[in-house]
This record gives sequence, structure tokens and C-alpha cells, in this order.
Amino acid sequence: MTLKGKSYSYLISFIAIAAVLLMPGIVFSQTTIEGKVTYNDDATPAAFVNVEIQNRKGTETMTNFAGNFSLRVPDSKNNDTLVISAVGYKSLKLPLYIAAKRKEFILTENVKNIAGVTVFNSHEVIGSKSETVGYYRSWDHQKTGGEIGRIFTLPYKKYKIDKIRFKAGNTCDTCLLRLHIRTVKDGIPGEEILSDSISVFVNKLSLDTKIPEFDLTPYDLTFTEKEFFVGIEVLGCGNGKKGFCSFSFAGTEKGEYIYKSKAAREWLSTDDYTIYLKLFLRF
Repeated sequence: MTLKGKSYSYLISFIAIAAVLLMPGIVFSQTTIEGKVTYNDDATPAAFVNVEIQNRKGTETMTNFAGNFSLRVPDSKNNDTLVISAVGYKSLKLPLYIAAKRKEFILTENVKNIAGVTVFNSHEVIGSKSETVGYYRSWDHQKTGGEIGRIFTLPYKKYKIDKIRFKAGNTCDTCLLRLHIRTVKDGIPGEEILSDSISVFVNKLSLDTKIPEFDLTPYDLTFTEKEFFVGIEVLGCGNGKKGFCSFSFAGTEKGEYIYKSKAAREWLSTDDYTIYLKLFLRF
């Protein structure tokens, strides 16, 4: 083969390889995305916001106190999309190959056009009435994707949920819990109403310590659902080098609660003792 012929052959090979690499859906090796997420309005770290690969289960994480995250993506593809989302801010979506080259990610505030103003002056507390614990539901704290909660029904057209309190027994140093509010269809929890992550840290506690709660007041969310499911997911617990620890949800009175132990499991229910959940509303 002449030199000219070899050059032509190399050119054809290069074009063929480039074409394969540019084809959508081609699988590459494992990719690790690392970076820091901040808010554009005041440049503060965006703590505990969702970071995930769109439409791929098992590829998600959350930022830490400082807004930093590290996400491993096995068998990454060139058409994968990284999504970073937080309540009140526009979801940031980037092709994975672009996100891999970045170290800083900025969330922009989601400004909504308000057609009319609704004043929420009336207050109500619903949910558990008794404060005396009659039941403990032990729970796996190794990030299984499971949830446990209750269904609530309200007569209001519009309302705000300021706080959601719960009771638990925790022998671990620290546990991170995430709130879920879902639609309900035929008595079964459905789609997520909260598109973003609202989480709270729970330190070692017993019944004589402060009752933990999710504070939704800073988010100023307005709901319109007549019926909805409030669930809690345990993202994980830490106990230093002290060995075994446990986490359990507490119930205070007779009633039903709904749960699934893992994300892929079916929803189950029990009508023995319901778990303690108390909602503070404005309407």
C-alpha cells in the first residue's frame, strides 16, 4: 500500500471511530461528578439539594452542609443528563460530559408570576392528638429508598403547610431524613408533589427531648390537594465508631399508616398504631 493509500485508510478509520463516539447512547466507563452548588442570589452554599442523573435509578445524591457533592455514575452514557434541583429554584440540567468539566454549579431563583394574592391568616393543627407513645416501628437507616407516613384529607381549596412534626427513637449520633408529600390515588401514595428535597438532621434523641420537625416556612409553599400523603425517608445514619445503632418511628394512637421498606417494593398498610405526624397549617 502506498503512503497516500495508508493516509486515506487512517482517515477513514478516524472518521469511523469519531462517528461511533458521537452516537447517542454509547456507554462509557464509570464517571464521577464532583462540585459545589451555590445560590445565585447570595452565593451561599446550597445544602441538601438533589443531585441526580435524569431517568436513571440509583444515581442520586445530596449536597452536604457546604454545598459540595460527589456522584458516581456507573456505565455513563454521552446522552446522560445531570439534574440539580432545590425548592424555589430552577432545576439546573446539564449534559453529563459538560457537567464533568465543571466544579461549580449555580441555582437561579424561580420567580413566579402571581395572578392574585391569597392571604393565609387562619391557623390549624391536624394529625396526631395524643402525645403518649404506644408504638415503635423499627426502620432500616441504610438509605433503602423506603418511606413511612400517613394520608391526610383537608377541606380547603388552598393552604400552606408551615411545619410537620414527628416522633422517633434514635440511638445513632445523627440521621438525615427527607420529607415526601405525594398525591393519593385509590388509597395509594402516587406522584411526588414536592419536586425538590426538604430534609432535616435528627440527632440522638429519646421521648424527653425536643420533638423533631420539618420546617417548610422558608419555602412558603401553597398546596391545593384535597388528599395527600406525608411520608418520611431515612437517607442514612451515622454513629462514628460506636458500632450498632437503631432508628424507629413512634406512634401515639390507633390508626393506619402506610409504608414500603424499599423504593422498589409495593406500598403496605397497617391499622394498629399510626405513626405520630402533626401538621401546622395556614389557610
